[in-house]
Amino acid sequence: MGYKKLDEVMELLTDELDGFNTSINRLERLAQNVENIKIQPDTSEIERMLLEHLELEKQNNLKLEESVYHIKKRIAKARLVPKVQLWLHYSIWLVTFIIIGYLAFKVSQTPDIRERAFAEGERQAVLNLKAYFENNPEQFQAYKKWIKEKDSVPNQK
Repeated sequence: MGYKKLDEVMELLTDELDGFNTSINRLERLAQNVENIKIQPDTSEIERMLLEHLELEKQNNLKLEESVYHIKKRIAKARLVPKVQLWLHYSIWLVTFIIIGYLAFKVSQTPDIRERAFAEGERQAVLNLKAYFENNPEQFQAYKKWIKEKDSVPNQK
């Protein structure tokens, strides 16, 4: 009975070895086929994918540039009010400086105005006195007498 089992085990081992040898032969043929295969590198698919990606990036950049352009326009319009305000401010300053210059010019002419007013007042006073003395000749005589007395008294200062 012991030999029978040993024969069975030997038979199984022989079957396994035959299967193993068959697998090795098949593996050797496959290895020879693999060695004979020459792989040609084909980058066309990668290039196509890169070109598609490049096109997508160009479209995204165009969208971004358009968005930036619209933002710049909005900013320029937003600055329109301060520009108007700035011009209004400068206009007010200009008017103020013109008024100050005019007033300074007028103030610089006050000595001339005083001299003219004094001369006009003196002329008016002389005319009024002349008319008064013409209407009152006795007062004119008293005035002449007073002038003579005044001129004859020396200055006592």
